Amino acid sequence: MRVEKQKETIDLDKLIDNITLQSPNPSKEHSAENSFSRLMAKIQADSNSIDIFRRKASQYRVWLAAATVALLIAMSGWLYMMLDTDPSFIVTANNSGIVQHVILPDGSNIKLNNRSKLIYPEHFSKDSREVFLEGEAYFDVAHDKRHPFIVRAGELNIKVLGTKFTVNASSQMPQITATLLEGSIDVADKKKHMLMKPNQQLTYNVGSGKMLLTEVTNASRETRWTENIWVLSNTPLLDICQRLEQQFNVKFIIMNDELIGKSFTGEFYTNESLDSILKTMQMSTPFKYEKKEGNIIIK
Repeated sequence: MRVEKQKETIDLDKLIDNITLQSPNPSKEHSAENSFSRLMAKIQADSNSIDIFRRKASQYRVWLAAATVALLIAMSGWLYMMLDTDPSFIVTANNSGIVQHVILPDGSNIKLNNRSKLIYPEHFSKDSREVFLEGEAYFDVAHDKRHPFIVRAGELNIKVLGTKFTVNASSQMPQITATLLEGSIDVADKKKHMLMKPNQQLTYNVGSGKMLLTEVTNASRETRWTENIWVLSNTPLLDICQRLEQQFNVKFIIMNDELIGKSFTGEFYTNESLDSILKTMQMSTPFKYEKKEGNIIIK
């Protein structure tokens, strides 16, 4: 038991060091490390106010650190300020394999996809309604023009008054996408912003910071995942592999260069097995694959 405790402490120390090394030169007061420490203090002081910590917070300490290092780097200043104004945070992490329904304090309805996390205060501030997303979520925001609703997703701030839209901001993906169904939303990074209209999709390249706005013929199709259905519509194989890597915690290695440019169309239930999905894909484009030490090798 003592050995496990020592290992837990060592793992946590490494993660805290990682936060310090990767944080983009924040002030000491607003650093990710300081924000993380403050968040952990809040969790330990009042574990009942946070959904995911229904058991003792110490049991989740290393798990939370691993899950939030990347998030804290992007959100350290916001988290610090929010902790000052509202001591109670709710952290919802969905690892159930199916879509999870979340109702926010203002009555907004959120559908949180598998392997996604949503952080929000128990009570919104008097000026705005701010949440932080890592992963994919569908937002049906309660209208309130006096209190803008802001989704912080990586480098993006998505500001709305009351509308319906989806955001996919997985840290494992090279881009963030937002699709608007109703109303309007303003999407901004540190340098620019774009105003979106219904049936438009915005793609933000995390590496270059480039924003691309395109029209979609059926925006509601982008929300089929809320029904636990994964829709492919001429989806490139590389994008599919990235999604499957995230969902099944595997690594794809494509040995056949001819397959790299291939796209696939179809629908899958999100609770289908990896083998079932790959075998269905083989029906339209013949290929072979094998599993080896956590890798899926496509030939």
